[in-house]
Amino acid sequence: MRTAADQQEALRFWVLGAFAVLLCAGSAFSYLHSMVYGIAAGDLLGVAGREADVAFAQRWAKIWLLISVCGVGVSGLAGALATPIFADTPRLPQFIGRLVVALLVSFLLAILIGWVYFSIVYGSHHSLLR
Repeated sequence: MRTAADQQEALRFWVLGAFAVLLCAGSAFSYLHSMVYGIAAGDLLGVAGREADVAFAQRWAKIWLLISVCGVGVSGLAGALATPIFADTPRLPQFIGRLVVALLVSFLLAILIGWVYFSIVYGSHHSLLR
């Protein structure tokens, strides 16, 4: 029979894990949003009279990129607090090890989510039947 501590640990794992995955997805979409503003700024470079639009697009591209990086960082922190790996080490090395692993997994998961989303969007524009 499971104890209350085991149930609380399992609940913490699933809640923080789900939060970390949602932050990874948000980070991927924020990065794609940043790319859209960057592409828009690049398209408007050199067009007379559109300097304010270029500055606007560049500013929002920077903001969305910052949101994306913060999302991956917080996702890594949530993952580090959720995982039970390295349980036999002292507290500080344990947290650093968990954080490094969680940041790597968060970054890879954000890339995977962005790639899948981009593939779906690209595939929906190119029909298999022509």
